[in-house]
Amino acid sequence: MSGPQPPKITTLRRRPVIDYVTKDYEGFRQGMLNQIPLLLPNWTDRSESDFGVALIELYAYVADILSYYQDRIANEAYLPSATQRRSVVELLRLIDYRIDPGLAASVWIHFDCSADVTVGGTALPYRLKTAGVPGEPDRNFEVTQEFSLKQLNSGIDLAISAVGLTALAAETQSIDLRRTDHALAEGMALYFEEKRQQPDGAFKIRRSPMLEMIKIEPAGADVDRITWLPPLPEPFDPAKTTLKGNNIVATHGESVFDEPLFIGDGAPGQRMTLSRKPVTHLVKMGPFTRRRSRPELEVRVDGVLWDEVETFFQSTPSDLHYVTFIDENDTLTITFGTGQRGSVVPAGAEVKGVYRIGLGSEGSVGSDTLTVALTAIPQITQITNPFNAEGGADRETTEEAKISGPGSIIAQERAVTLHDYELLAKAFPGVGKAKARVGLRGGYKVVQVYIAPENPTVIPPPFASGALKEALKGHLEARQPVNRMAGVDVLDPTYVPVDVAVDVYLKADAGQERVRKEIFKILHDLLSFARLAFGQPIRVGEVFAALHPVEGVAYVLLKRLARSGLPPATHHEGCDFADVPIGENELAYEGLLTVNLFGGIR
Repeated sequence: MSGPQPPKITTLRRRPVIDYVTKDYEGFRQGMLNQIPLLLPNWTDRSESDFGVALIELYAYVADILSYYQDRIANEAYLPSATQRRSVVELLRLIDYRIDPGLAASVWIHFDCSADVTVGGTALPYRLKTAGVPGEPDRNFEVTQEFSLKQLNSGIDLAISAVGLTALAAETQSIDLRRTDHALAEGMALYFEEKRQQPDGAFKIRRSPMLEMIKIEPAGADVDRITWLPPLPEPFDPAKTTLKGNNIVATHGESVFDEPLFIGDGAPGQRMTLSRKPVTHLVKMGPFTRRRSRPELEVRVDGVLWDEVETFFQSTPSDLHYVTFIDENDTLTITFGTGQRGSVVPAGAEVKGVYRIGLGSEGSVGSDTLTVALTAIPQITQITNPFNAEGGADRETTEEAKISGPGSIIAQERAVTLHDYELLAKAFPGVGKAKARVGLRGGYKVVQVYIAPENPTVIPPPFASGALKEALKGHLEARQPVNRMAGVDVLDPTYVPVDVAVDVYLKADAGQERVRKEIFKILHDLLSFARLAFGQPIRVGEVFAALHPVEGVAYVLLKRLARSGLPPATHHEGCDFADVPIGENELAYEGLLTVNLFGGIR
């Protein structure tokens, strides 16, 4: 496409470029031809058919290629100018930073069963998948830990089993149930489900968030009082509501069992790569580790389980340790000890691996889509996921790693300044954006960290799960100085929808459909989650600067730029727009976009 192009919208600083050699093929060719009169004055033929000129052109071609690689090598040697993922991975290894491989999504699965059953042993992992959707691959999930199900907990009808319950209001935290109608226990996960029949005969289903039962106590003859947290956010009709137990967490991934890896040869530092990828990663972290997640991987040497460590630094010659590394192609490599740091795999020993594959945002499936059980258990009659899967995060991009890698050195895995809290939160798996500030809780100062989950696929963006916020809270509190222990609150941001309306006047030869698509794409990018940060305002000048360079646009009139449903912050005569200020705990997103085209070719 000719003509001026719209500017690329990005929050990163412009990438520096190393350009040592200014000549290209024509420059090298002309430079050598210019030297001929000085060195070989009798050579006067400059035609392309001349054998000497042909040689000069070949040398110019080779010089052009060599100069290109000379510049590329120089660029790839420095983090700000590197473009290849392998270069970024290897450069960040020098400061002991591993690019985040991503996280597998997790989801609550509700089980209906015809009898009490415990699932374990050879029935694990319990496998399930999404119902087939044309054009989309199935997503596999697994429950890897033993779990028990109770028939009574499949669904407790409150109209029958609740005692003295006339209303289930918002903020309710407890109800009384007949003891013979439930098999609930403290620590179980449960939720309420209301079904209302519509005029067309269909049922409208409404569910509470997942709740944790914290107490069960007698409340009379054959009556138990159950108490849960958090309180109900909205009221439910007890006559149409069922209490659902039998909820178990499943994670995205598919198990690979006993894959033969190699036969040991007794050499130090033996290594091998897994045949399938990407390996599933889940949040598994201690308080003083730089790694946020661990691969779902077991390695056995002649049937003996070996342990993964971050480095061999503290490994003794007898320790059965190995380390892992994920390259730029997401291939996982296992390295064993040298005999001085970590044990050597003996000659003739058979090494096998059990691991899971499946990772990233592709596991973020919607509610009621995981309905197909791949593991047959006769007592289980029906399964579903009542809520969307959460926590799936794609691998860290090279541009993100260029920021978070050096940032890990600044924070030094310690939370002292507000900037440290932000850096540590942004590097945490599943967190897309973070903002830290000082706030108050009960009259005492605390650090408030606002987070938005990674890779949102819907508008408005979702809030982070409770599990993610609790994990991040513990992660940050473990990194506070012991002499300055402050409370940490991990909070949800305030999402602010921003409306944009423009009148675009086109040149006579511009096609309306093409321009319309390009305008909408630019506005989507302008208000995208990837571009915007906490507290980043939306400015009038940004809209004009993005739209004016579009090919075929004569001029643009901005008709509205404001928060959805509100007037602009400052009125301009005859217009309804102004810069949109965003608070430090707020995050703007795309509201109503209106594009009116005038002129051009329909």
